[in-house]
Amino acid sequence: MNEKNRKVITTTITELLEIMGMETTIDEEKIEDIGDESGEIFTINLTTEHPNLLIGQYGSNLQSLQHLAGIISKRKIVEEENTDNDEFRFNIDINNYKKQKKESLIKLAETIASQVSYNKNSIALRPMSSYERKIIHMEIANKENLTTESTGEYLTRRVIIKYVEE
Repeated sequence: MNEKNRKVITTTITELLEIMGMETTIDEEKIEDIGDESGEIFTINLTTEHPNLLIGQYGSNLQSLQHLAGIISKRKIVEEENTDNDEFRFNIDINNYKKQKKESLIKLAETIASQVSYNKNSIALRPMSSYERKIIHMEIANKENLTTESTGEYLTRRVIIKYVEE
């Protein structure tokens, strides 16, 4: 992602938060290689004294902010470049919420994987966002005799971790 696109994304997020009356500061901006065919992702970590308002229950407000900022940023970038540029991906984090959430989901996957391996029974997790389910799927993919499956629709979509005999 080029510097111009990063600036458009950062400015869009800042403007949205100002309109919402939220005081935030940009704590960190970084480009990460996410290790799959999609390449890189631009991550912006914001700091605020009121993270719960921006994060919401299970990150729902943060997910909405991310979605809205993505739509507006894409429109601005396409208009400026006069092209249909799909190349940019970015991630908004508030007070390192997503980083901590990812660590907690990895620990959850480890714990449930141990239980499923020991009891040889399937365990269904609570409904999760696609981001959360992806983390669980990726963590369990490396485990012997275990597999995952997503079931349900929309807000009830969840991961089931299953034991498989080889």
